Amino acid sequence: MRVSSSRTFAALATVFVMTTGCSENTADRAGPVLAAFDDGGGQVFVMNVDGTGLRQVTPTLGDDTTDSRYANFAALSPDGTRLAYTRGGKFIEVADLPSGATTTVHDGGYQPAFSPDGSSIAFVSSGSGNIKIMNADGSDVRVVAREESASQVAFSPDGSRVIFNVAGYLVEVSVTGGESRVVLRDQFWNADPAFSPDGSRLLFSSNRGGDNGSEIYSMPVAGGEITPLTETYAVGPEFTADGSRILYTRATTEAGQLVTDVATSTHAELASMNPDGSDQKRLTPRSIAAQGVSVAGGK
Repeated sequence: MRVSSSRTFAALATVFVMTTGCSENTADRAGPVLAAFDDGGGQVFVMNVDGTGLRQVTPTLGDDTTDSRYANFAALSPDGTRLAYTRGGKFIEVADLPSGATTTVHDGGYQPAFSPDGSSIAFVSSGSGNIKIMNADGSDVRVVAREESASQVAFSPDGSRVIFNVAGYLVEVSVTGGESRVVLRDQFWNADPAFSPDGSRLLFSSNRGGDNGSEIYSMPVAGGEITPLTETYAVGPEFTADGSRILYTRATTEAGQLVTDVATSTHAELASMNPDGSDQKRLTPRSIAAQGVSVAGGK
């Protein structure tokens, strides 16, 4: 089975209630570590990763996927002050979190991702599947990669490149455009690429585990041994800014049992783990569904 993104869990939405969180080492950081995510039903939320400060950023829709306000693909700016997301399947919206002001910065794109300095947003162009980059205010839109089925774009830590998924293999290109380079292509479906903060490793999801689902893996950016981090169905990994934890989406039954086969999954939840895959913890309670995490702040 091909697993192309964490949006596999979109059908698992429930009404969101107050979450619990992890207590990973946030006390000594300069600012709060934030997590943004959607509930699979058209609402986007932001909270501190210790579970406090939860707030709903977008309107409540009641799972109406035809509503033009339907929101998903949340992406925090590196400093945690802005939130980009997809509205109505094709509008890229940016919310200023301190003030609550919201601006539509682009019509015709989805899956936004902020650059490391917060000045630019990369995204997938509607229809064409091309990868584009624009200034964070929506100006100076340019194509950096022409692909028919690209998705899941992410910046390198130095902001010089973007990496993305093309039909199950991982590709990167300079932010100025030019020739794309294949990072990982084999007989498996590889997706959800994300760099470690120091740029040395690459996280991704893949169905190489042999089950009817996907797991999370890590590999050196330059290539080399691929290390499994989860044994059960999981997608959408993201490092915290200090590299101490990985947040991700995983699948369970309603009773809370982790699953390897997506066909047996009825629930999506957020979890965190150490970079080596140890100390895996559930972040959200059994009563809710949560997916597609973006992490920012803590610097």
